[in-house]
Amino acid sequence: MTMDKTCPGSRTIREPRPEYMNCPNCGKEVEIWTDELKATCRNCGTKVFRAQQASCIEWCPHAKECVGPEVYERLMAGAGEDLSDGDNPLEVLRREHDRASEKISLLRAASLCLKLGATSPGSPIWGKGVDHLAKVTDFIDKDITLHFHREEEVLFPMVEKHLGLVKSPTRLLLGEHKEIWEIYAELKEMLAELQQGTHRDEELMAAHVQDVSGRIEQLLKDHIKKENESLLPLAKGLLNEAELKEFSDRWKSTSLEVKA
Repeated sequence: MTMDKTCPGSRTIREPRPEYMNCPNCGKEVEIWTDELKATCRNCGTKVFRAQQASCIEWCPHAKECVGPEVYERLMAGAGEDLSDGDNPLEVLRREHDRASEKISLLRAASLCLKLGATSPGSPIWGKGVDHLAKVTDFIDKDITLHFHREEEVLFPMVEKHLGLVKSPTRLLLGEHKEIWEIYAELKEMLAELQQGTHRDEELMAAHVQDVSGRIEQLLKDHIKKENESLLPLAKGLLNEAELKEFSDRWKSTSLEVKA
């Protein structure tokens, strides 16, 4: 009997199969294949996105070779979504929230690898923990930074024009952005120590990373919950078509501002 030695984590990508979701706009069933991120509803034309959980293609060093460069680039591009004609920027922000929740959960995997590596001197699992942590911080540096920038520079001021600073929830959310960055700075410092090998006590460092990354994960999840349940529905009711178009027009320019 010949055993299949291929990676089971990428099998649904290399051997795609159809999945079915209901269109959030009209409720009709939409077919999306497992090697695709989205499909268009044939009934109303709405883009429907398949829920994409964190997978091996995001951390495995052999992912591109395993699933093929074309599929790899297409799936990885989903992390930094851009607007297309007709997209509602508020819905794209919500999808970015979903993506952030999935990526941030990888902090737990990084912490576990470091914890196990600290008890097994010389084990490669310690290095895997450092690599996982570096990948999550790269996502935060790029995607979360851009997401927060779009909110702070475009969405928050638009909401404040309607409600004023006193009644708007944006001041609270802006304060949470600041708190997240302050704690995240600690995590970045620890990652630099881990990469440089300047730490002395691996068990103490692993415990510190677990504490700080756990706080960041909880803060972000609570923050996302508030925005999904309060800010985005509020903005949907307040912003008119002209304001949504302005938000869409400024979408790409905010990307250039962050890169600069």
